[in-house]
Amino acid sequence: MNTAQKKTSASSSNNARPSSYIPRPPNAFILFRASFVRAHSANSANNSIGSTSLSKLAGQAWRALPASEREVWERKALAAQAEHRKKYPDWRFRP
Repeated sequence: MNTAQKKTSASSSNNARPSSYIPRPPNAFILFRASFVRAHSANSANNSIGSTSLSKLAGQAWRALPASEREVWERKALAAQAEHRKKYPDWRFRP
């Protein structure tokens, strides 16, 4: 086995998360991006767009959003955070 193969297999095993892993609550942009991707993936004409390009488009759309629309996503993020806090009361972010 060459060094490149060892490095690849070692790094992939380091990325494995335990079954007890609790994900972070989504922020406003993450919720917006998920909605953006769903909306654009449903459109058959956009199926050829890769995930990188779709993420860039989502970022551009996010930056172009008026403050009133961003507030909607901020409220959704706060609701998701409150739900996360109820579900996992002892959870603390530990990078």
